[in-house]
Amino acid sequence: MKKIKLWILLIFCNFLAFSNITTENHKTYKTENSQSYTFVLTHLLGKKLETSARFTVGNQKVWNLDFRNGDEINYTIVSMNEDNPMCGISAKDSFGDYCEICITKTSGDNTKIEIKYNGKRLTYTGYISR
Repeated sequence: MKKIKLWILLIFCNFLAFSNITTENHKTYKTENSQSYTFVLTHLLGKKLETSARFTVGNQKVWNLDFRNGDEINYTIVSMNEDNPMCGISAKDSFGDYCEICITKTSGDNTKIEIKYNGKRLTYTGYISR
């Protein structure tokens, strides 16, 4: 459990460090410096993707999910949960829909990324690109 918390802390330490924070129930931010991390997504809802997708996240205001077939979804970050910077991330996608994003380390470099829309949950699995 400590390794998971350390991994989470390392990935988003820069995210929080370079953010301009204002408080309400969640923290919203503006970025000053940009650092990103890319996750290679190999499965969606337990089924192997024909082409691995790339999900680029970090301390930038817009995160990008590139399906590498010409389709992309951009997520504009609206707010974050200060107690858990990897989950409870509220965003608005490029279609105008609001969602919540949660990134979870499963083992080693393997990850699970959940994107929740009203009543729907898209679960991707893959790994962090190093």
